[in-house]
Amino acid sequence: MSTKFTTQIERPPIVVVMGHVDHGKSTLLDFIRKTNTTDKETGGITQKVAAYEVLHKNKRITFIDTPGHAAFQAIRARGANVADIAILVVAADDGVKEQTLEALESIRAANIPLVVAINKIDKSNADIARTQASLLEKGVYLEKLGGDVPWTAISAKEGTGIEELLDLVLIVAEFKELKADPALRAQGFVIETHRDSRRGIAATLIITNGTLKGGMAVCAGHAVAPVRIMENHAGRTLHEASFSTPILLVGFDEMPSVGATFHSFAKKKEAELARQAVEKKAETQVENSEETFFMPIIVRADTTGSLEAIALEASRLGDSHARIRIVQSDVGTISEGDAKAAMTGENHAVVIGFNVEADVLAEEYARQHSIQIETFDIIYKLTERLQELLKNAAPKQLMEEKHGSAKILRQFSSRKEVHVVGGAVTEGFIAKKSYVRVFRRNREIGIGKITNLQAHKKNVDRVEAPSEFGAQIESDFEIAQGDILECFTTALK
Repeated sequence: MSTKFTTQIERPPIVVVMGHVDHGKSTLLDFIRKTNTTDKETGGITQKVAAYEVLHKNKRITFIDTPGHAAFQAIRARGANVADIAILVVAADDGVKEQTLEALESIRAANIPLVVAINKIDKSNADIARTQASLLEKGVYLEKLGGDVPWTAISAKEGTGIEELLDLVLIVAEFKELKADPALRAQGFVIETHRDSRRGIAATLIITNGTLKGGMAVCAGHAVAPVRIMENHAGRTLHEASFSTPILLVGFDEMPSVGATFHSFAKKKEAELARQAVEKKAETQVENSEETFFMPIIVRADTTGSLEAIALEASRLGDSHARIRIVQSDVGTISEGDAKAAMTGENHAVVIGFNVEADVLAEEYARQHSIQIETFDIIYKLTERLQELLKNAAPKQLMEEKHGSAKILRQFSSRKEVHVVGGAVTEGFIAKKSYVRVFRRNREIGIGKITNLQAHKKNVDRVEAPSEFGAQIESDFEIAQGDILECFTTALK
């Protein structure tokens, strides 16, 4: 009976900050948190996800910072799915760009309310009216301009308009009437994971409902952790945490998947049972390696968010003929074990590092055994290199090129596997020494080869539509009047 009664109370909003690269998302959060993380990122581009809790007018707000680079679209989409409200940051000197539209698409797909922050109004070339117009063109109808999307002009660098922006967030949150039940066991999402050299596997979690207490246990997909070491975003130890709170939980027995949901349990044994249920439901996808060439790679990165982005990029490369397969991935420095693992299998794997380096033993082993180790700190450079490596490694593909079609009007003779026929080219051309795919009543019956071709009683190399022809075709089946020929050649490409 107790499950019918809840003690729901107001829940602080979870806010995701999204927008185009270099439009000032991290600078905005830096000002709010009175810290500076932007300078630590390669090229000023955030390439991790983090969550922070702030206090505004005695009310808590949790912010999720999302990477701005195009390759991290999946991470941004995941952030929108976790959040209650989105802030779309658009630079007043640059307007709506590609990642702005991708972020907007993610926000709309998550069906969460939107607040627009027109940033960089301190710039000499800032044009708020032009930025507003570009938003209107993309279907973002702002308040006071015929729409209902709240917005404000800000300078994340100088702090102008930040108070008004946070006020808007609280107004939207109040309108949403966010509620949660502290009496329930905590549940939520995995935002980020990493391997701590001293303490083991840790994950950043955001609690969306319920309460997490010391002594409980958490199951996130295949990963389980007892609640022993729990910290807030500032690194302070917590004995209890409730909804909308970002926490760092240390002690997972394996790396949980970023974006996975987590549930908490009174005891670790219950969490283990939950994991077994997840494993029973898991489906194994078997790829047909006989038809597709797979180039193996081993990936090491600084965070699981980066691993996720690399996996997404790798999945987009190649086609049904050749693809990339990540045979091993983990967070941390490239080790000698990674170099040795690259030696296994029929084809040596390429070891890829993102925001990490190879240790001395790994470099020496790779040099001795001709193992490729390549490191990157910009995701699109990594993607370009993977595409180049795949193109060079993939075996040549036998490609068909269709030249034309013809209809058989008469069968002159059929002896063993040589058939003499007459017909008319209906499309394109047919050519001597080319192959023909033969159809009878819309059903393919086999493939033959044109060994001789005549037009106007003369031997020719090709006949174009709409001319008639005589042909000698080799095939192990009889070719009859009314059959349709599709002429093609093959080549390695």
